[in-house]
Amino acid sequence: MLKAHSNNTAGRVTLRSSDPRDVPQIDFHYFDEGTDPSEDLDSVVAGVETVRRITGRCQDLIDEEVLPGPTVKTPEQIRQFVKDNAWGHHASCTCKMGPATDPLAVVDSRFRVHGVKGLRVVDASVFPRIPGFFIVSSVYMLSEKASDVIIEDATIATAGPAVA
Repeated sequence: MLKAHSNNTAGRVTLRSSDPRDVPQIDFHYFDEGTDPSEDLDSVVAGVETVRRITGRCQDLIDEEVLPGPTVKTPEQIRQFVKDNAWGHHASCTCKMGPATDPLAVVDSRFRVHGVKGLRVVDASVFPRIPGFFIVSSVYMLSEKASDVIIEDATIATAGPAVA
């Protein structure tokens, strides 16, 4: 199951350790946080129930339901199955770009992490909201802009003070 275009913007990416080779802990908080988590979960559960009603009329074409499977029957069981199995392959929006005055912003418009010298974030996590189902074009645009900004900043840094 794919969960996309949700109102949940409360996922977290945290470091597991100080070892830079250790992969981060990613917790999407799909159905536990956000602006209206129950609306998202209810919509996916309704989708499962709708597909079951449709496929119930086509039993001569379908041997068996594989997922969530015949043991997941009640709306509460479906809810738990969805919470345990829904995923999003376009992880984004965990390091929102915005001014330092925004308590939810992590990076500025030059991709620099607020309050951390020498660290930038250049990936889909800086989007304040997911730009669409297929975000690759937006990620390409973001990386082109970041390349320009980083080169510009490096050029200014290495040029030194202007000579009069």
